[in-house]
Amino acid sequence: AAAGLRALRRTVLAEVGVGVVVLTLSTVLSGTLPGRAAAEAGAAAPTAAGVPGASVTEIPFDTGSPGGRGTVQITLEPGRVGQNAVEAVVFGPDGGLAAVPELRLALSLPDRDLGPIDARLTDRGGYWGTDSLNLPFPGVWTAKATVRVSELDQASGSRTVRITP
Repeated sequence: AAAGLRALRRTVLAEVGVGVVVLTLSTVLSGTLPGRAAAEAGAAAPTAAGVPGASVTEIPFDTGSPGGRGTVQITLEPGRVGQNAVEAVVFGPDGGLAAVPELRLALSLPDRDLGPIDARLTDRGGYWGTDSLNLPFPGVWTAKATVRVSELDQASGSRTVRITP
């Protein structure tokens, strides 16, 4: 009977040990990217040092009416001279996404007395965007967002955006 009890103890300890190893491996592996996702993330990273992948700018606005405050987050990709894609997301006063009837974005380059260049954003369901904004020169551009929150209320805000060569 004593030999059977020792064998049972060894078996239970071995199973507990295997269980601990399995739980430890599961915890470690759940925090890592799968191979394909890690490869895609590495490929998406900029390859040249100092070259940004995108330019993100936040422009606050306030119409003075209830619910007429918020922020427009503008993403220019790649944020360099030439063809750029634009994604503009409007956030309301509570920080949540806000649906607005109209959003206009114009960019100017004061150093060269250029602009405003209308980005011609279209509503893409949840954000405003375009794939065809052409910025011909590097420099510090002024991005002006005009947000219409109702039939009567609209507001504009501006921020500078650096466009690299």
